[in-house]
Amino acid sequence: MKLALLVIALFLAAPLSSSAAVPESVAKSMKKGDYARALAELRPLAAKGDPDAQFLMGMLYDAGHGVAQDQAVAATWYRKAAEQKHVVAGLFLGILYYSGQGVKQDYAEALRWLRAPAEGGNDQAQYYLGTMYAQGRGVEASNDKAIEWFGKSAAQRNTRAMGMLAVAQFSRHRDEQDLIDAYTWSHLAAEMDPVQAMTSARVVIEKYCNEEQKKRGEKAMAEWKKRWSAEK
Repeated sequence: MKLALLVIALFLAAPLSSSAAVPESVAKSMKKGDYARALAELRPLAAKGDPDAQFLMGMLYDAGHGVAQDQAVAATWYRKAAEQKHVVAGLFLGILYYSGQGVKQDYAEALRWLRAPAEGGNDQAQYYLGTMYAQGRGVEASNDKAIEWFGKSAAQRNTRAMGMLAVAQFSRHRDEQDLIDAYTWSHLAAEMDPVQAMTSARVVIEKYCNEEQKKRGEKAMAEWKKRWSAEK
């Protein structure tokens, strides 16, 4: 699971600090690629109920580091942590339910676990909620709500959300601003992500824009770039 690999990288850069029970040696072992040693340290802590240790156990099973990849076992550990309000574990569990990996695909369960991290500002959870509303999976389809969640995620530089946001805005196209916004996000997505550059609907959207609308879209792009630059 690519998200698990990403969080492992983030963990190595900035070890979890919410639980004093997880020692720094775990991060050191993981950084060295000694996942077996990390697991040996984590397992007793996870068994005692430490949510950070449970989450990390799930993450290692999810990615197949130190053990054979087993997303069913990963889901079990994520659930133990998520039930203790571990928000990131809830995110990972929600994604497994959304994709049907390691568990039976269940959009209602995906919504249950993804909503808290989405409302807390997690861009990945926001992206998945947007997708669920766009496709009517686990919720009543709503283009407006899809745009709301994709917008929150896109504002945090999630390029997949940018691409989906552009499509949703173009499809809604209630007024000129929707068209300009669709131009803005489709072009930002393509500039920032090679995958989005191949799949972006920007070429189609651009055909519907006049020169003034394109200029306004480019101005909005510059404003977003300036905002993101200031956040670094």
